[in-house]
Amino acid sequence: MKVLLLVGIAILGFSFEAISSAQEIIAQESVAKHPDLNTTNSLVPAKPVKSSAMKMGYRVEAWKTLHSSTSEEAEQSISTLEKIGCEVKSRKHDNHIDVIYRCVNWRSMKLSNSQLVEQWSSWCKDRGMETVLLNPSSETKLPTVRFRMATSRTVHLHDEAKAKKIINTLRMIGCEVTSKSHGNHLDATFSCPDWLTIELADEPQAHAWQSWLKESGFETKHTHVKSQ
Repeated sequence: MKVLLLVGIAILGFSFEAISSAQEIIAQESVAKHPDLNTTNSLVPAKPVKSSAMKMGYRVEAWKTLHSSTSEEAEQSISTLEKIGCEVKSRKHDNHIDVIYRCVNWRSMKLSNSQLVEQWSSWCKDRGMETVLLNPSSETKLPTVRFRMATSRTVHLHDEAKAKKIINTLRMIGCEVTSKSHGNHLDATFSCPDWLTIELADEPQAHAWQSWLKESGFETKHTHVKSQ
């Protein structure tokens, strides 16, 4: 249990709160060939894609601020941030508009191809978000971690807020999770019988994820960055 409670610290400050499954947003299929990542015109959720699509998790715990020079620019940012599940507020400040946002809970969006992954990943990172890609392309040049848990495991969690974060994390990365209150604690049972893969932005993140997964009882395999 002690290891699981480290999830909010060990994985580069990640914090996960929704006890329900991470929200899945479907990213737009048709996007401009070279979108301007400072705008949101080409980054609007749209129609469903096949279940085999790649899934990108994202979150930003601390409040972030975007400075918009026009009301149209601010409205565009607010619309997209709200559509992907962020808390958003705005205020006029001198000669510009501040768009203030955060996404404390892990959210996710399904993406049908590598181009969309690159565009959305860059968009999120440009806005200070942490990202993790599930089911990455076999051609990825970024570090990956494979993991599974063939036999289900039950942990007893006494801190409700931390329990919600842990459960949301496990669901976001594709684990099967059930939970129930029991006395003065929460029992969470989880498993991942098939090998799953996540792609991380760099080696420190990959090692942090692998460490947490291993200490939580998962089998893991780490693929280092491939040479260009």
